[in-house]
Amino acid sequence: MKIKIEKLVNKGYGLGFSDSTPVFVPFTVPNDIITAKINFKKGKVIFAKIDEILQKSEHRIEPNCEVFAKCGGCDWLNISYENQLKYKNEVLKEIFHKVEIVPNICASPQNFNYRNKCFYPVSTDGQIGMYEKLTHDVITHNDCKIQPSFFDELIVTFKDYLQKSKIKIYDEKTGKGNIRYFGIRHSKVTNEILIILVTKNRKMPFTNLLVKKLCEKFPNIVGVIQNINSKKSNVILGREYKVLFGQNYLNEQIGDVKFRLNYNSFFQVNIATAELMYDFVKQNVRAGSNVIDAYCGVGSIGIFLADKIEQLFGIEMDKNAVLDAKYNAKINGLKNSQFYCANVENKILDLVSSENVDTIIFDPPRKGLDESFRKNIPHKIKKIIYVSCNPVTQMRDFKDLQNDGFKITKMQAFDMFPQTYHIENVAILER
Repeated sequence: MKIKIEKLVNKGYGLGFSDSTPVFVPFTVPNDIITAKINFKKGKVIFAKIDEILQKSEHRIEPNCEVFAKCGGCDWLNISYENQLKYKNEVLKEIFHKVEIVPNICASPQNFNYRNKCFYPVSTDGQIGMYEKLTHDVITHNDCKIQPSFFDELIVTFKDYLQKSKIKIYDEKTGKGNIRYFGIRHSKVTNEILIILVTKNRKMPFTNLLVKKLCEKFPNIVGVIQNINSKKSNVILGREYKVLFGQNYLNEQIGDVKFRLNYNSFFQVNIATAELMYDFVKQNVRAGSNVIDAYCGVGSIGIFLADKIEQLFGIEMDKNAVLDAKYNAKINGLKNSQFYCANVENKILDLVSSENVDTIIFDPPRKGLDESFRKNIPHKIKKIIYVSCNPVTQMRDFKDLQNDGFKITKMQAFDMFPQTYHIENVAILER
């Protein structure tokens, strides 16, 4: 098919039309004229890939990555950062076309080398990289543009260990083999590094030699953890782990607030943008209010604003994250916080009935809020601050929250993931 790309839409696809049929093509730019090959059809739309670029858009730039459009790590390296923000604003306005207030997205202070965490799959032939878009084929790279450059040096060191130890690599088709993923976490403030090795089995040869080689090259490594995931699934981490060296956490900081992060606890991958977002949340919490921080993780949002409020109640399902949250409250000298390892929706109902709670901060997984809960928010709750990494499910949830008496009074998106289509959005809703 010969098509012209009209615009960029959710999930980063370029949208064109063949006759009147919508065609979605990744790695395209508005005003590109291309020939496209069909990947598959879904309902009345077509998903395709570039066959040939007949005429390049005036907005297209040369991506500074040798594996762009193969590796699934980036979507928009072929677009200037200024235009990335413009296109994200257009996507936001389309998703939230029924919302009166949709301000422009807040730019990231750092749009390259910003990631503080990566997990790399290991292929059966010993390659380490990122998955190709929509596949489980591992694509290697020499110099990833969205992570710190030393991450690639760590990959080289681990790859050398794989070759010399002759350890068997996990095959997701057969379920045989051992090594599955190589993970890195890094604190930009303390410069601490955690290494996470994900294996199928507990036994792993020559780990002392591996630790020695890693630490000789990077003395700021504070822990090497082996996580055991024996299940045949796409979930990266299992529940069991061993500390091969040092500790299972690192220390991080946002503004003046300090955090301890367990190796498997969720934390924002772009610290500079996270601070801007947390400042926005703090500005929109009423002084002296009693706040539930739902899906709180290590307590980062709640602890960041705790000095402004009366009481903080954090709820999280992950046991290790809750332990970190309690520790983080302690090292920041908080006396007004409590954290619970519990089902979020059930614990919210308990707290609302027993405490004088008036505000909830939601930062749920990509799937958004549970349907039965979002339609029945307790009436004592007068304000919701909804942080989302998936504006589409967020908009779905808005409809039910508005039917339940809430109105969106303010909204601000943040570019947490430059060079990708992803958008982090914060909305303030009040009864």
